[in-house]
Amino acid sequence: MAEKIIMPKTGMAMEEGVIIEWFIKEGDVVSQGDIVAEIETDKSSMELESDYDGTILKIVHPAGTTVPVVKVIAWIGEPGEEIPEEDEAEPKAEEASPAEAAPAAAAPAVPASAPKTAKADMIGDRVKATPAARRVAGEKNVNLADIEPSGKHGEVREADVMAAPAVTATPLAARVAADQDISLSEIAGSGHAGKIFKADLTALSGMSGAVDEAFVPNYQDELVDLTKIQQITGKRMLQSHTEIPVVTENAKADVTELLAMRKSLNESLDVKISINDFVLLATARMLRLNPRMNASLAGNNQLLYKGRINLGMAVATPKGLLVPVIKDADMYSITGISAAARELSVKGREGKLQMDEMEGGTFTVSNVGMFGVTSFTPIINQPEAGILGVCAVEDKLAMVDGEVVVRKEMGLSLTFDHRVVDGAEAAIAIKTVKDFLEAPLTILA
Repeated sequence: MAEKIIMPKTGMAMEEGVIIEWFIKEGDVVSQGDIVAEIETDKSSMELESDYDGTILKIVHPAGTTVPVVKVIAWIGEPGEEIPEEDEAEPKAEEASPAEAAPAAAAPAVPASAPKTAKADMIGDRVKATPAARRVAGEKNVNLADIEPSGKHGEVREADVMAAPAVTATPLAARVAADQDISLSEIAGSGHAGKIFKADLTALSGMSGAVDEAFVPNYQDELVDLTKIQQITGKRMLQSHTEIPVVTENAKADVTELLAMRKSLNESLDVKISINDFVLLATARMLRLNPRMNASLAGNNQLLYKGRINLGMAVATPKGLLVPVIKDADMYSITGISAAARELSVKGREGKLQMDEMEGGTFTVSNVGMFGVTSFTPIINQPEAGILGVCAVEDKLAMVDGEVVVRKEMGLSLTFDHRVVDGAEAAIAIKTVKDFLEAPLTILA
């Protein structure tokens, strides 16, 4: 009997998914556990595995189609087996743009000059790779043939590409490289951060006569579709900004002792503790002491105080911003919360987060300090009552025991829902985090 392959429902809030690409075609033989497609939801992307052994009898919806959850997207069974009429003629959802429907177009435009080796399995003349790997390779200008694959079927995966160094080039250099069949991954660029210019290609190959020096590059605007995650994030941020009366309070925490203690810990541990790990744990401790910051509105006249402290942490990924959640964050040790945060961050960047790992958050932390930001206004992730922005660490001169010394200060920006929390309560909350960070042993107690 033919079996259905359906659009999975991976969370209570999931209503539809987009088929990014099929890894199989009709007539292919697959085994249980084989990856047959990549699916994108409003929160993450995931690889869809086959639950059955058999032959792909029919692909109901092509790549790029948006399909409601639990609807049939393909049939699997014995060769020649009759497909039930049920669900086969269901109307297709709105088609994605041509750019989404043909992810192969997102692969690097510059062909590789180096021969393709056994680094990656081949399908004809094409390197075997997941759609996510091809998209990231296109964004980073990385040659897939040069990447060591980690997939169980010899395919290059997104994580493999993420680990490879990015290659940046000017549009003219990329066009010249394509014309001359030169792999940009083999070029040491002379620009900032290794950016490749046309002159770098000329110097490499001695092809000055091969390129028309009078050539004027045709710079054109490019229209790029937002990913599903970026679309939903934009809608939710706009909704939050327009519906919530927000206020942002800023403070500076002296983290000189914290940095010294962190250095001492990292010298004795097998894993490294980050500043953000301390902030996460300090925030979780603060929420236990300030339960109103861990509440949300319940109708117009009630507050719901959350019993659990589930801490969201914003993670930037190639597809957009994700907020995985550390459940019961106040129950962790510093090494425990560091491991949990690290695992969720890696899974987020690799597109492997499950829906339950991004649901149930009661408060969020967003860290942009690594970009040198000293103050900002983070937007609340509804229905939460607040979000803590973490800023850069700066050197500041201070008077200590009559002497001028250099201290380390880190900015904190707390945005809160003024319907749930008033200014004084928010001030107490941000001061609590500040106090924890300035006396770091209290975080570990």
